[in-house]
Amino acid sequence: MDAKAKKTWISIALAIVIIFVILGVALIGTAVYVFRQHVNAQFVSSQTAEEEFQRARKLFAGQEPLIDLSKGRGDPIIHRRTRHTGAETEIQSLRVLAFDPIAGKLVKVSLPFWLLRMAPSRNFTFRSAGDFDFDSDRLHLTVDDLERAGPGLILDTRDPRKGTLVLVWTE
Repeated sequence: MDAKAKKTWISIALAIVIIFVILGVALIGTAVYVFRQHVNAQFVSSQTAEEEFQRARKLFAGQEPLIDLSKGRGDPIIHRRTRHTGAETEIQSLRVLAFDPIAGKLVKVSLPFWLLRMAPSRNFTFRSAGDFDFDSDRLHLTVDDLERAGPGLILDTRDPRKGTLVLVWTE
């Protein structure tokens, strides 16, 4: 291989490396932007948080949550529900409202439901630092179950020791 051909191949390899670096930076930037669009955290008083939770709960007045954690420290109860006939509204997002009274932090998360549909296992897993950890593999709760249930209340709970509030719903 002569010197001219060698310089050409080095230039091509360098161009490919530069393109991959630019694509990597763009991918990371896009991921950060999307995350910031769907997660909002702010420090608020307990009263402000309670008001926010009450406003959100009004949307589900009289509705039983899909996941019931009120039966003490035992396993959570899954209330299987199906949509009313004719109510074929597609779920657009999974929303989470959480408040940690010790830190005074209110977190709002809105995940597009298409993102959950793309998950390889299609299981719905919710992890937290409180007493209400559960794993969908053990409870057999999937994204398909959420779609069958339709838009509505998924979880409404308060950690009895720390006072942490969590409200999860689909819309």
